[in-house]
Amino acid sequence: MQYRNPILYADLSDPDVIRVGEDFYMTASSFTYVPGLPVLHSRDLVHWELIGNAAARLPDDRYDRPAHGCGIWAPSIRYHQGLFYIYACMPDEGLYAWTAEDPSGPWSCQLVKKVTGWIDPCPLFEEGGPWLIHGFAASRVGINNILYIHRLSEDGLSVLDKGRRVYDGAEHGDVTVEGPKIYRREGMYWILCPAGGVRTGYQLALRSKDLFGPYERRIVLSQGSSPVNGPHQGGWIDDGKGNDWFIHFQDVGAYGRIPHLQPVDWSDSWPVMGNRGIPVPGGDTGLPGVPLSIPLSDRFESGIGPVWQWQANPDSAWYTLLNPGLRLHALPAGLLYDAGQFLSRLMPSRNFCLDAAFTAALDDDGFAGAGMMGSTWYYAAFGNGAVRLVSGTGSGPEQELSSAPYEKAELTLRMQVSDGFVSFLFGSGPDDLRPLGNAFPLSAGGWTGARPGIFCISKNLRPAGYADFRSVRIIRDPE
Repeated sequence: MQYRNPILYADLSDPDVIRVGEDFYMTASSFTYVPGLPVLHSRDLVHWELIGNAAARLPDDRYDRPAHGCGIWAPSIRYHQGLFYIYACMPDEGLYAWTAEDPSGPWSCQLVKKVTGWIDPCPLFEEGGPWLIHGFAASRVGINNILYIHRLSEDGLSVLDKGRRVYDGAEHGDVTVEGPKIYRREGMYWILCPAGGVRTGYQLALRSKDLFGPYERRIVLSQGSSPVNGPHQGGWIDDGKGNDWFIHFQDVGAYGRIPHLQPVDWSDSWPVMGNRGIPVPGGDTGLPGVPLSIPLSDRFESGIGPVWQWQANPDSAWYTLLNPGLRLHALPAGLLYDAGQFLSRLMPSRNFCLDAAFTAALDDDGFAGAGMMGSTWYYAAFGNGAVRLVSGTGSGPEQELSSAPYEKAELTLRMQVSDGFVSFLFGSGPDDLRPLGNAFPLSAGGWTGARPGIFCISKNLRPAGYADFRSVRIIRDPE
């Protein structure tokens, strides 16, 4: 199977991957977008389908409202004795584990340890274990760059000790050591972890015959002469056919953190990645291609699909399933940034169009539309006889940038993304669109890339009608 990097042009930050038989499964950070912890499936490491989300809700009432940048950070996925496990830390709430017999769900969630400041956990199931490795968030506890290992209970759902430090980056000239994944291979313990920061960092391999070290250290992947900045943080996998691979992310600013696939060479007893430690633009997996994919368009015929995520724990009052179609109710919210009912998804490519077709039944205080979320956000909204282009940043207030009269109840809004900019058009259908205002630069959010989505909101403290979204259609790489 020939491939080109990135294997997915989607914001799948901090990916981790496992193989079970001939199937590969991947998960990634989801922060405060719900449902969270996406679970993806592949047969060839290149084509992926989204089969569900492990976290139906975030397990704290705090997340009934948006809390950008918090939530679920850097998970790991494992399979042990017939059970799938995903471990993740919420750095303000603690260490959690999600378990399922079927990776498409349902998943159950358990608090493993209430603790502040732990991040990036990964278990190792072996005789005498299981064990758990993790890092620390300097923003919560004032330290980072340090890795600890703890003993877990037999079921992996309790922490049994205070842990032992196994690596301190300061002793080796490394900064921001985090995201560890731990493995056992040919009698050696291996910790694969990033260092150096997201935009400019590198991938470390640490090895020891003893679980608690001391560990030898080597850089096994860095940018070098390639255009792939900061290649690190991910998961190692063998494909069952004699080859080894590493899936990691590259930070591309407002487009988020996109996954790449690197071959792994163990010939000198270290996992040297890419081409002698430099990322490759692509290659051949040697596996037969299986053309799985993530849906681009949705008529909501089977409800709200797993590609869609709210900005907070979902409230059933926000929507009604029409089968087909989705009714969004105009309920009170302040800034769009603070609206839990903003329903968004990951961007599917560098250039695309998103057409949201809906019929509005709104009071004067209601508005509905499509927007691009980030630390600075933009949206086009219909309400009270006009279509308006609005932007916001920080704590507001939002600003109206442009407007045009529009009286019809049926409307199509188009968001067009091109080389880092977003622009908006509106009209009665995809063949009858005219521009609304200028193009504006995309903006990353709280550890995430920009996110396109739809919404219906009341500007007052009371409900203000609804909008029925007939379809959301995405055209990738439009001419």
